[in-house]
Amino acid sequence: MGFLASFSRQMYLTAYVNHLETKLNDITTQKLNLLDTISQLSTEISDISDTDSPAVKQLEARRVELENLDKQLEVRMQKIQTQLQAANTELQSASQTVQQNLQRSFSYNVG
Repeated sequence: MGFLASFSRQMYLTAYVNHLETKLNDITTQKLNLLDTISQLSTEISDISDTDSPAVKQLEARRVELENLDKQLEVRMQKIQTQLQAANTELQSASQTVQQNLQRSFSYNVG
């Protein structure tokens, strides 16, 4: 692969890695907010003395719904982390190719 193609690939992969890291940060923020909400719901549920009341059942249903959403976010995070590992591996390979092309381009054979 030529220098320009290798360099373009390296730039593309760098942008892709940044994109994936941003997605991971966004999902992490969503998960933290979700866990905070789940915690608040759990506190509200424990504060109500009548465990058979419709309010408790409604809060428990909401908590279960949020816990399922948290699991979905966890699956998405794992998928993105796998993609990120693959992209970082490919980025290292592209960087090595760029380095090799630079060394080859600027090495002088005397003699």
